[in-house]
Amino acid sequence: MIGTRTRYSLAQFLELQEPMLSVVLLSKYGVQHLSLSPGQLLYGLLNTLRGLDERPLMLVLAEVVATKGDLRARVNPKYRFDERMHDLTQCLLLDGYIVEDTKLVQIDPSIADAAPLEDDLIVALQNSGAPRAQEIIAKIGDSAQAFRATPPDYNAALVNARVALETLAADVAADVASRAPVPANYNPSKWGEVLAFLRTSGEVTPEEEKGLAGVFGFLSPGAHRPVGIPDDQMTRLGRSFALNMCWFLLKNHLASK
Repeated sequence: MIGTRTRYSLAQFLELQEPMLSVVLLSKYGVQHLSLSPGQLLYGLLNTLRGLDERPLMLVLAEVVATKGDLRARVNPKYRFDERMHDLTQCLLLDGYIVEDTKLVQIDPSIADAAPLEDDLIVALQNSGAPRAQEIIAKIGDSAQAFRATPPDYNAALVNARVALETLAADVAADVASRAPVPANYNPSKWGEVLAFLRTSGEVTPEEEKGLAGVFGFLSPGAHRPVGIPDDQMTRLGRSFALNMCWFLLKNHLASK
């Protein structure tokens, strides 16, 4: 599914066009009674796209990708179109869709009906009461920002995702330790010791510990060299692993409290 960030990016992209073009495009795919004021165009687009159902949204995105040559011809200076198109393309890639020439292609068929994990994770973190929830959310945002930069900084995207995972694991361990009958003996700044404590305290199983360790290693510098896979897709995969493990740690801990 398409996440919030991509919807915002699409609104910014369509703002470059004349309002009537967006009215026709959105109406073509079922948006009714749409009126976009030139003076509040971005606000109107954002309100429309935030609540748009998945199917019409995907059809709009597919047409934008298919007709980007025509859309670019309508914008001056051209760098404005190029910058916004780059941002939209990278946001789509984070959601699991790649732009190939004039087609929007789904990378992983399993994502079609899945809710945007990052959106749900951020909401869950905000409601979790984790001591460093805002820091973790900021690192997730920094990871996406690095991915969308011009040029993209894929290493920073993975490093920030790794820091988010490491910080959340340390917060979970600290909460478990605070409720333990005897003082915990581990170094909260060392990833291996944090994982070992989570296992020995019963917070995670040995298999889950191996999964967390494997993802952390995948995200570490030099460990994500692609073999036959483009660097952007490899980075997106690693980042997705990190967010999924953050989701697991958070939900698993909340369920055990």
